[in-house]
Amino acid sequence: MKLWQKTSLICIAVLLVIVAACSAVLLLHSKNSILELTYSHAESKQRSLAYSFSEMAVYYLADGDSMEVETSLVNYCFSRLADASSVLMRGEETLCSGVSVDPRALLPLSESEYGAQLTEREIEGRNVLIVGSLVMVRSTSYAVYVVEDISTTYNSIATMAWTFAAVSLAGILLGAGSIALLMRRSTRPLTALAETARQIAGGDYSMRADVHTGDEIGALAGDFNLMAEAVEARIAELMETAERQRLFIGGVTHEFKTPLTALLIHTRMLRRANMTEEEKDDSLAHIESQCEWLERLVQTLLKLITLERDIERRPCEVDALLDKVRQNTQKSLADRGVTLIIQSDDGMLNCNADLIQSLLINLVDNAAKAYDADAPDKRVLLTFSGDTIEVRDFGRGIPEQAMERIFEPFYMVDKSRSKKSGGSGLGLALVRKIADAHDAELTVESSVEKGTTVRVHFQ
Repeated sequence: MKLWQKTSLICIAVLLVIVAACSAVLLLHSKNSILELTYSHAESKQRSLAYSFSEMAVYYLADGDSMEVETSLVNYCFSRLADASSVLMRGEETLCSGVSVDPRALLPLSESEYGAQLTEREIEGRNVLIVGSLVMVRSTSYAVYVVEDISTTYNSIATMAWTFAAVSLAGILLGAGSIALLMRRSTRPLTALAETARQIAGGDYSMRADVHTGDEIGALAGDFNLMAEAVEARIAELMETAERQRLFIGGVTHEFKTPLTALLIHTRMLRRANMTEEEKDDSLAHIESQCEWLERLVQTLLKLITLERDIERRPCEVDALLDKVRQNTQKSLADRGVTLIIQSDDGMLNCNADLIQSLLINLVDNAAKAYDADAPDKRVLLTFSGDTIEVRDFGRGIPEQAMERIFEPFYMVDKSRSKKSGGSGLGLALVRKIADAHDAELTVESSVEKGTTVRVHFQ
């Protein structure tokens, strides 16, 4: 059973109980009011009749009247006042009666009771109200009754009850329909939320709940959409990460394959017995070169994998840092015929010195590789000013279509030249990692045949 159906049934049940209880109370109150009014009217009528009869009888009777004369005068007086509901009795003798009720059915009046005595009886299938009192005329006691047939009153009450029940039932049905409609409309946004959740669970992370109510459900829908956006963003991030990992693993595999193949070839050559000493030395030199390259590759990969943002930083002198970069790049730059020019302001930099040194060495080395072997003027400018380190070359530059990918692991703008110069495509990826770990802003400006400028701005 759906939520709106359960809620509707509960509300209808509560409505039914409330309407039934209110109807019962109102009907009982109406019945009591009608009967009380009927009783009061009959009692007032009987009281008036008894008093008038007593006064008139005393007025007409004289001293010395016989019982026969008294009876005649009493009957005369009562008949003048009586109507179809009046009864006059003396003991068990009925003197005057306008009703068809058996006098024996009338209540016996007690002389100890003061005032009118009232009772309701069912006589011959009719509801009869009997009101009586004793009246003393001289020394004789007379019973004066008013007998009212109140069956019509009960019929009216019954008709009123049925009418009230019909109206209440109509009200209940109308209320039940309204409640069911209202609950269904109120829970419709929840149904929309559930459907959206199912679609998201099925893989459609772009789905959003189209609910715009101003109540708590609307607020829930808004929070749900925020959650869906966060999930979509997280999924996209995970997919992007997975794709980068796939490309990274593919690049690692490819980069290891080439030197391992060379190692295998030269190892097999060394197993030949007819190799000359010169050939053996050449193969060993190749093996040593490939092992050194693999060592550098492994060290770079380890830095890329283990490098995190939570690194140890301490103030260090920029001049000392740049001097170490000069020392570590001097031989390789000299082999390429590249001149390193360092310009620096005296200052301190809060950083991890080893990592920043690695960053600058990679940038300088990358800048040196930007020149062709026969280039006339090969210079690399390394400057520090304020909080910004800049490395600039005047080489071949980077094509515009390659700018977005230069920081990807194993990506090379010119693979043939990079391989010849001993590149692995990991230098700029490591630079990006180190910059991110220092919360530094890394920017690249490049023009083909004019050179490239890399800036690292520390926050």
